[in-house]
Amino acid sequence: MLSSGDRPAERPGVHNQAELAYRRLRERLISGHYHPGDRLTELGICDDLGMSRTPVREALRRLQSDGLVTSTGRGVVVSSLSPQEMLHATQVHGALDALAAKLAAAAQRDGMLSPAQLGALKDASRRVEERGEAADAPGAWRANLDFHMMLARLSGNPLLEDALDRIWARFAIVSLSNISRRADLRPVQHEAIVRAIIDGDPQGAEAAAAEHVREAAAMYGENHRDGDTRG
Repeated sequence: MLSSGDRPAERPGVHNQAELAYRRLRERLISGHYHPGDRLTELGICDDLGMSRTPVREALRRLQSDGLVTSTGRGVVVSSLSPQEMLHATQVHGALDALAAKLAAAAQRDGMLSPAQLGALKDASRRVEERGEAADAPGAWRANLDFHMMLARLSGNPLLEDALDRIWARFAIVSLSNISRRADLRPVQHEAIVRAIIDGDPQGAEAAAAEHVREAAAMYGENHRDGDTRG
């Protein structure tokens, strides 16, 4: 799953070469190693990864299916998101994030979350605030990513987690290329989400998460009008 602190396992004999190429290349895409619009060739990627063309070709097919790269007929380019596509992605993300928060709060209400899990969620929220106060734009973005993927894990729904992972991967490619322009890095509604989950309040958690996405979408709209397309 997508996480700024995680790196793909690369143990020989566990993943075949195509899987390894996919994981390595996906990590490069979501970490900002490549940027939207960059043209990628099989030979260039082979040199970058130190792998042969067959697994790289298969990895590119999978990444194209994920929406992270786009075929041009002469290799591929790193995908971006148009304003309309960003709106659509944000709408889906908002619905899924609200559901994740609701399910996590229900799990807490039913005694299924441990103190360690709740503590990790609070720590994740605090790291977003700390990176924002330090004006560390990339660090704040990655901390925010970790917070939201933790919400997805606490939901207990692996399909939901996978869906959010795919959406955040597309956000990552667009956002990391120009996140440094962002002036306001404060977390929006994170405390309210965490508090509702700790209180075991599914409706409150769902409402706080939905409000968080609405405010983030509104901020994106303001930034886009100002010429910033970071997401």
